[in-house]
Amino acid sequence: MIIVTGHAIAREGYQEAMQKLAVEHVERSRAEPGCISHEVSRDVRHSRRFVFIERWSGMAALQQHFRLDASRQFAHSMAQLSEGSPKMDIYQAEAIRLSLEPI
Repeated sequence: MIIVTGHAIAREGYQEAMQKLAVEHVERSRAEPGCISHEVSRDVRHSRRFVFIERWSGMAALQQHFRLDASRQFAHSMAQLSEGSPKMDIYQAEAIRLSLEPI
């Protein structure tokens, strides 16, 4: 599984525009092959900071996502609405099942 984390800080006065753009992107991404989950949230301590968490079935699915014109346009638009550069980190991970049995 591939996990993508990221965040962007909206320029003052552009929070609602960024939220609309982010929600549209998340909804579109969720319908793509290989997308396990894709979420956006606002930081409760910094309302202009939008946090993205994505899970993809594999690197091929994520690369296909990045190739889409809609994804490229989203990245460009986010950069224009952001204070500074948006940040993104990509991780390869595997799920771990915990047993909560008493010791």
